[in-house]
Amino acid sequence: MKKKGKVAGSFLTGLALMVMLAACSTKTENGSAPDAGNKPAAKGDVTAASEWAEKNGLNKTETTDELYTKAKGEGKVVVYSQSSRIKDVKATFEAKYPGVKVEAFNMSTNDIVEKVIREQGAGIYNADVIFVKDASGAVTTELTTKKLVHKYIPKDLSEKMVEPYKSKSSGLVPYFSLRAIFYNTDVYKTPPVTNWWDLTQPEWKGKVLLNDPIDSADMMDLFLAMVQHSDEMKQAYKDKFGKDIVLNGTENAAYEFFKQFLKNDPVLMKSSDEVVEAVGVTAQGKPPIGIGASSKLRDVIEKKLSIAATYDVKPRISVVGPSYLYVADKAPNVNAAKLMIRYMAGEADGKSDGFKPFNVMGSWSTRTDNGRTDQLPIDKLNVWDYDSDYFYKNFVKFREFWLKMQ
Repeated sequence: MKKKGKVAGSFLTGLALMVMLAACSTKTENGSAPDAGNKPAAKGDVTAASEWAEKNGLNKTETTDELYTKAKGEGKVVVYSQSSRIKDVKATFEAKYPGVKVEAFNMSTNDIVEKVIREQGAGIYNADVIFVKDASGAVTTELTTKKLVHKYIPKDLSEKMVEPYKSKSSGLVPYFSLRAIFYNTDVYKTPPVTNWWDLTQPEWKGKVLLNDPIDSADMMDLFLAMVQHSDEMKQAYKDKFGKDIVLNGTENAAYEFFKQFLKNDPVLMKSSDEVVEAVGVTAQGKPPIGIGASSKLRDVIEKKLSIAATYDVKPRISVVGPSYLYVADKAPNVNAAKLMIRYMAGEADGKSDGFKPFNVMGSWSTRTDNGRTDQLPIDKLNVWDYDSDYFYKNFVKFREFWLKMQ
């Protein structure tokens, strides 16, 4: 395996978080005992947090005008965001709602989870809005279950949403994205990869770029979905090679795929930006392919990239990657938090400027009234569902396997 760039810092941060979260578990799925560490939230803490949420109307639907009047009295809203596009939201929100300043902090999903746990554990309640992905089930297990963050889905927004986001989600999901396979359109007029097992073949040796799953929660989630659905990976092998798979010291077809894939020298990059830029540079003789965030398709025109993503790969292209909006427990500016979440979710009519930075190619709105029509609709995407419980119970095992194989 090849590594490009300085990844040690992010590796250590991600590893420290994973160890910390593993310590919160009672037992990993493979039977190994957890490390000593954080204790589960006390019942009284969870009850008090639930009472705070009810008292502050997180189960109510209030008008924008009502919330704005209260938010002006608070004066600001603090957002921990997993997307750099929060800077665009800040600009338009402050223009629309004078008197309410936005303090936006752009961090990785892993860093947000760790920061919220540490701050609230120390009795510090700084954040109002948490904008985050699930990080291999860490958000669901460590934040939502323990009421460090709260669901806020007003009825006039939820009635426009599709399932499971309408009524079965732990938080408001304005959109989701995927990990997709990118290829250079100057060289390839059709996708050169149609099966995940293609990546184990000699023609792609040293020619596949991706983020290290140790550093990238999204990549980790995709690989964990493959492990969960190893029966489908087994069938994809037979579809590719015309014979049943023979395991070489691995427990199932997914782990066998990763073993062979790592032997084919994939190149680990620091970010999806680096992946798509390396794949999409024009005038390449033998360009690599890359696995990256589907939402990076928004950069094609601006960066003049010759690149496209394929969504037709066996057994499935990816796992859905929902982006969640939560109100942080004991948010000091709770009305401004509710106003911001409504704004980022598109508001009642689906047209607010707060959703526009996220309504890009490679992202799918969870609403029926404001999604893009120039890409595959949600019901045509051949993807795995997100299983936070499975991912959380299995990420330590997969992490150890991945590190051992390097």
